[in-house]
Order: sequence, then C-alpha cells, then structure tokens
Amino acid sequence: MAGPPIAAPIPSPSPSPSVSPVLPDSEQVVVIYVILAMAVIIFGFWNVPVVRNLINPLKLFTIALHEFCHIFAAVISGGRILRITIDPHIGGATIVEGGRPTFILASGYLGSTLLGGLFVLAGYSSLVAKVMSFVLGIGLIMPLALVRDKL
Repeated sequence: MAGPPIAAPIPSPSPSPSVSPVLPDSEQVVVIYVILAMAVIIFGFWNVPVVRNLINPLKLFTIALHEFCHIFAAVISGGRILRITIDPHIGGATIVEGGRPTFILASGYLGSTLLGGLFVLAGYSSLVAKVMSFVLGIGLIMPLALVRDKL
C-alpha cells in the first residue's frame, strides 16, 4: 500500500544582497528623521515658557488622550472613575477605585504610544490621514472647552 504523494520541497527565497531586512529604506529614513525633528521641536516648545502657551491645545489633547487610556483600562478592568483632572501646566490625573492597578497605570503610556503610532502610520494613506485629522481637530477643541477657565 502506497502512502500519500509527497510534494517536492519548496525552495526558500534567498535574500537579495542589495536589500537588508534590518536597515531602513530611503522612505523609512525620511520618516525617522521627520519623527525625530518633530520630537525635538515639540520638546522645545513644551518647555520654553512663552512658547508653551501657544501649544496648549496640543498639550491638552495629549494629556486628555493619556487620561482617556487610564479611564478605558479602569472601566474594562472593573474599576470606577472617581475624578479626572486635566491641567495644561501640570498634567492630568485620573482617580480610580477598584480595577487592576498595574494594568490601569501602564495603560496611559502604552495607549498614548499606540495612538501616536497610529497618527504616524495614518500619513501613509490619504483616507486614514483625513479621518485622523478629524479626530485630531475634535481632540484639540474638546479639551479647550473643558478647561477654558484655566487658560
């Protein structure tokens, strides 16, 4: 009795000597430089006393996204939100009762990182960029309406 037919092995593709899987291509290098330049400029604007007031909407949006990630993690882990504060000069705080503290604490930075990465990736598709621009626009207006007495 003969066994099932055996197919010939599929040859694995040999890596091209001109393309390295580790090194970024020319488009990726441009994106890396733009991200680094934006990080340096934003860090400078965030810390210069006169200029930092000009970027209050961006700061409030960033803080609100960070706090929203804490809120989301608290709600899905069974916690209860007691208080949320957002201040453009100090930062924000979300006071939670219950839930999983480690998950809630880590979610602020992890969520902000993932959302920031999503904004960067949105630049590769014009439709996604338009949607994310709308999200950014709403995100810049909403915190201003909530903290107008502190500006």
